Amino acid sequence: MMNIPLRIYAMFFASVGFQILAVALLPRTRGFTDPLPTLGCSALFVCGIWMIARMYQSGAKLGIMSPLLAAVIPLGVIVVSILIYHESASPLRVGLLVIACCLIGAAAGVP
Repeated sequence: MMNIPLRIYAMFFASVGFQILAVALLPRTRGFTDPLPTLGCSALFVCGIWMIARMYQSGAKLGIMSPLLAAVIPLGVIVVSILIYHESASPLRVGLLVIACCLIGAAAGVP
């Protein structure tokens, strides 16, 4: 098992949270024409990317964390789109997206 410091896990999940919240705000920005949601969305994206930069500065491996972020964030956005925006989600669609994201995450752990 990899020895990853707890602070890197904390930064990973903070980054994921910031980015999922930012994506959840995107429809409310009305194409970045509504100033308040646009400011919030932009700030959340900046915080999420800043967390990623801090995570890499703290010693996280780029080849492991980047694919994991690329897998976890879309899964979170799927949950947000279904629960908050009531988008349709057929079991096939969700299943294929979950499988694709799991494959990306699994590829991150392959040497």
